[in-house]
Formats: sequence, structure tokens, C-alpha cells
Amino acid sequence: MDTVVRAQDEWLALRCQSGEPDAFKDLVHVMERPLLYYAAKLLGNEERAVDVLQDVWIRVFRGIGKVKDPASLRSWLYRITYGISIDCIRRDVSRARAEEAHSEQFEETADFSFDNEDAAAVHRALDQIDLRYREVLVLHFLEDFSVAEIAAVVGCPEGTVKSRMYHAKKAMKEILLRGGYGTKQ
Repeated sequence: MDTVVRAQDEWLALRCQSGEPDAFKDLVHVMERPLLYYAAKLLGNEERAVDVLQDVWIRVFRGIGKVKDPASLRSWLYRITYGISIDCIRRDVSRARAEEAHSEQFEETADFSFDNEDAAAVHRALDQIDLRYREVLVLHFLEDFSVAEIAAVVGCPEGTVKSRMYHAKKAMKEILLRGGYGTKQ
């Protein structure tokens, strides 16, 4: 993650922890859209994501004073969003069933790259892939999180994150190729 962004996050966290007026409002202003997008992608429903985000902000407001490493504010926020989103999903679908199909081994492969010429197609394709793949792509490409940071957010081993990235990229490529984007091999 960019050191400037980390420094800004740390400053926001410290301002919130010191009780500075408007600090929490500034935090919400900076992080609401990315967290809402992340929750919406996890849940597949923006209305439910708005509800989740309300719970996130309540938990953040109550817990920001306990953040020991203010520079890790962003990953802490994503972990909270992830946790609340997953709790929401668990109420609807058994987590075990969602993870049941995932027992594949990670295979090394060349990275697939996606053309940015049609962002809407990428977002639509993202909506079509499985949750466990969607969450790692959103954190990796939109937040520039490392594999270790993603593993901490979603609560799984780094090898599982790598495997999910591989399968997510493969699924995205197939969806985009079917839609006529990219080059066919």
C-alpha cells in the first residue's frame, strides 16, 4: 500500500483517537465509498451493503480508540466490513456451503491482465464471480492490498488468497472474453 495513503490513514486514526472535532466525519468521508463498494461486492446487493456499513461505522466509532497501530487503519476498517458482511451472508447461506466447493490446490500461472477501456464490463464481470474470488480481487486491485493484508482481512492463509486470486482472474478473463473484451487465445 502507498506510504502516503498509510500516513494519511494514520493521521486520521490519531485524530479520531484524540477526539478531535470532525475527525470521525473526515474518516467517513474518506472511507465510506470504498467500504460501501467492498461490502456491496461481497453481498451482491448495495442496499444490504448500506445496512452493513451502518453497523461498520458504529463498530468503528466504538473501537477506534483501541487501534494499536494507527497506520493499519485501512486494513482494520476492511476487516470490520468483511466480518459484518460475512455475518450477514451467514444468516442467509451457510458459510460451510460457500466454502465447500473450494478445495483446489493453487497452481502457478501467468497473470492475466484486463484492459481498462471498459470499466463497466469489469464491474459487471466482478458481480458474476463467486464471493470468495470477488473479495480478493476487490482488495488487491482497488485497495492495492498485499497477499498478507488480504489474508488478514478475510481470515484465511496466504496460500488460499493466492489460489483465490488465480481462480478469480481466470473466471474474470472467461467472463470478459465471452462479452467480447480482451484478446482471445
